Amino acid sequence: MNKHLASAMRQATAAVRDGQPQQATAIIRSALNLGGTSAFTPDAEAAPVPPGIVAPRHTQLATARVPRGEPQSSGRPTYPLGKVVEMLKARRARSPAPHAPAAPRTSPADARFISRTFQGRAGSRDYRLYVPATTSGVPNGLVVMLHGCNQDPDDFAAGTDMNRLAAAHGLLVAYPGQSRRANMSGCWNWFDPNHQRRGGGEPAILADLTTALRDEFGIPSGRVFVAGLSAGGAMAAVVAATYPEIYDAIGIHSGLGYGAASDVMSAFSAMNGSGGPLRAGPATDAQPRLIIVHGTADTTVVPSNAASIFDAMEDLLPVGRRSVERIAGSPNGRPETVHRLERDGVVVAEMRIVEGMGHAWAGGSEAGSYTDPVGPDASAAMIRFFLAADGPT
Repeated sequence: MNKHLASAMRQATAAVRDGQPQQATAIIRSALNLGGTSAFTPDAEAAPVPPGIVAPRHTQLATARVPRGEPQSSGRPTYPLGKVVEMLKARRARSPAPHAPAAPRTSPADARFISRTFQGRAGSRDYRLYVPATTSGVPNGLVVMLHGCNQDPDDFAAGTDMNRLAAAHGLLVAYPGQSRRANMSGCWNWFDPNHQRRGGGEPAILADLTTALRDEFGIPSGRVFVAGLSAGGAMAAVVAATYPEIYDAIGIHSGLGYGAASDVMSAFSAMNGSGGPLRAGPATDAQPRLIIVHGTADTTVVPSNAASIFDAMEDLLPVGRRSVERIAGSPNGRPETVHRLERDGVVVAEMRIVEGMGHAWAGGSEAGSYTDPVGPDASAAMIRFFLAADGPT
């Protein structure tokens, strides 16, 4: 099944689940050139990006969210819409998925991927929620995933393939969506001082969403995590720094550290690696553990940002032991250098520097945007790190 039809099937399925059958019809008709209005979002590169926003750019390895279809020849057979949906489902089931880890790609039949809206004291956001099927009825943990600029929750879920891993480990996964009213390119406002402090703005919305889900689903202690890509990674750093008691670990992929910028100009400087020192969060004993993934060929957010975040973590934990491991690339992966910081026998910080990778999610699926399918698998690395405090995964 080509990427265009696969993307159409995902979006149509989501529309049906959300009670919008007319939109689902339009999506499928557009994908097959059967007429009707296209419901696809334009390629992210075509969207305007205002100054000071971290917008993930395509690298030669990254894929556009929805490839523009080529003109189709006339005269091919047409089918009723119901038949089209069944054909797409059958073709999707037969399509192999490259670079898949050992966990099964399909979720249990009673798992759910649903749309919700959260209203908190500081504001509201729509979000997608993956609810796993578990024998106990209680998820084994919660991962909050923050997308990059010009992405949305469905795109980010598809590109990271996090739901498949969540199914294998019984994890609840939330994908908050940034409002276009709050940022015209859908970026989290990590560089704005109004969204860098506790008690208000986007950090408060995300923290309140996290605690609401934690309490609703009875998430066990020590099993609440947040991760993001690019602007989402930078906002994950902000949320973890301003609400460290909520999160047990944080994942920053191709992002920036807390306080790396305070306005538009300093945002550009930080992205280019010439920003000032990072800011420390509130003093607390509940410092979240940290995993960083960054490519050496990233020219959007240069890799020195990863080192700055890791060094800041070491300053917070001066007693820790630092180690370095070189991992040769597998046939389907790039080489990487892994730096670890240990304290009392626990890895509290891990930085994975991937050779030759640009500004894209490592090991991601071509079904989403801003991914590098070559690997290594950043999603699997993050899940292993998040759950490592409880023993082998």
